[in-house]
Amino acid sequence: MLMMNLHALMALIPLVASLPSMPSFGNRIKSLSSHDDQCPFPESYKITSLQVWTPKNNNTHPIVVDFQYADNETNIETSCYYNGTQPNAGPEGLAPRYACENPTVQFQWIQKTSMLSIIELACPNTAESGFMAVDQFTPRLSCVDTSNTTAFGEGSQCFSLDFAIIRNFTALDPIAPPGGN
Repeated sequence: MLMMNLHALMALIPLVASLPSMPSFGNRIKSLSSHDDQCPFPESYKITSLQVWTPKNNNTHPIVVDFQYADNETNIETSCYYNGTQPNAGPEGLAPRYACENPTVQFQWIQKTSMLSIIELACPNTAESGFMAVDQFTPRLSCVDTSNTTAFGEGSQCFSLDFAIIRNFTALDPIAPPGGN
């Protein structure tokens, strides 16, 4: 039985070798970027000064997320902040996301998994080339408890263990318009 399976696998090698290879995400972005030098596509980004505060023990203050964002390819540097007062910048029906000071950059903090999603709109003003570069990751955090005497009250204040978080985008999707239209 093992020999028969081995022969079947060996027969597949020429078929697999003849399939066209899929371009990497980075090559896909470079290909798209070369079509329009006026609108570079994001490939990687850097986050610094990431802090997250979460409430504890019936504290009703919303979560606070604060960080700096930079993308060398698109020359974007912006502050990103959420404290419960920012409106949802994403399409209706999906998880809320929040715009940074430069609204081309948006983010989601998923508290249950301590995950940060980063969205950078690429060429948002052109229907034929408007895309969202997306990445999601769980940052390494160090947390300390805060008391009722602190600005936000009882909770947990977390800081990134990494001075700079440098990542590549992992997906490139068509821009979904606000309101889901």
